[in-house]
Amino acid sequence: MKVNSTHRITVALRMAGIAGQDKLNGIFEHLSEGNRWQLSIFRSIHEFTGETVKREIERGTEGFIVGIPGADSALSALAASETPTVIMNVSGIIEKRTKNIAFVRSDSEAIGRAAARELLKQGVYRCFGYAGYRINEDWSRDRGRAFRDELEKVGRECRMFDFAHFADKIENLATTTEWLNSLPKPCGILASCDDRAFEIVNACRQAGIKVPGEIAVLGINNDPILCENSDPRLSSVQPDFIQEGRLAATILGRMLSSESYRRRQRGNVYSIGVRQIIHRDSTRPISEAGLLIQKALAYIQKNATKGIGVQDVARHLKISYSLLNLRFQELQRESVYETILNVRLETVRAMLKSSQESIDAIAEKCGWSTPASLKKIFKQRFGTSMRDYRSSFIG
Repeated sequence: MKVNSTHRITVALRMAGIAGQDKLNGIFEHLSEGNRWQLSIFRSIHEFTGETVKREIERGTEGFIVGIPGADSALSALAASETPTVIMNVSGIIEKRTKNIAFVRSDSEAIGRAAARELLKQGVYRCFGYAGYRINEDWSRDRGRAFRDELEKVGRECRMFDFAHFADKIENLATTTEWLNSLPKPCGILASCDDRAFEIVNACRQAGIKVPGEIAVLGINNDPILCENSDPRLSSVQPDFIQEGRLAATILGRMLSSESYRRRQRGNVYSIGVRQIIHRDSTRPISEAGLLIQKALAYIQKNATKGIGVQDVARHLKISYSLLNLRFQELQRESVYETILNVRLETVRAMLKSSQESIDAIAEKCGWSTPASLKKIFKQRFGTSMRDYRSSFIG
């Protein structure tokens, strides 16, 4: 989208970790496409206050992108404002505002599910655990529940170490050590964030528990400072923070250029999931069966939209059709066909979100011989038509 005039925009993002930096990079990606904004950038709750919000509005700010947790006075001022605003991963009083506002959030459930599937794929763990955040945060609870639910769907046990189960004892090293010692080993643990994963690794070291030999640890955020300096180095799930920033900027840009679009933003929530999962030293080497699955998934990811079938995957791996399906059912808990179909449908959804190509063109590019068959499968799987899905994402 090209904008002819320069807009004055206020951006408030916490820059202490990789999340805020990546979100800002996403905003700059939006601007690099010819969108002309004059930015005022604030980096902490000390800079971004209620007075800051009032002052920026008086100076002619036309829109806000805000992602600083704990900036209560600023959020109160924004809640009383009608200036177009996009809120990123922040909750509180601002959620009561329903005019000229949208919310962009990391999809905590998608993150938890992806982590569970990744650890399952390694095929070496007797049980799994979730180490929640030190304080009672919604995003930590949601990640843990999704992780546990995904494991329980395939009959695997997940032992929780969070506020719902240990309350304030979650910050107690003795309690943490007792929990780690109680886990059947080898065990795969998801920590709610890299900070928490760093603490779990240190607790294992003090307790004489080998990482990853006895306990594997997977963090979230892929913060290079923490992940590369942990001993051992931390594996981590990387949410797509760059896409979150880009989407926030896109939504705000549309709010500024279209009154009808702005009126439709009445607290709409847009979620972005996982960018990638980075394996370092804190997760175990993959079993032979797990390695086979990884090779199969890589081939499927690359070729699913070319119309491949199960036999193509088996031929590529030089194994029998029956053995391939057996391994998938053991580790993936779904058939090879279902995996291929899921990749194709996720590609369709991504294209509906990010491109203006026709539905017929998307069907052809994703390996369907006729658009009608794709439309039918899409409606069955997601409960909505492809056209309505595209419209609901960013209007």
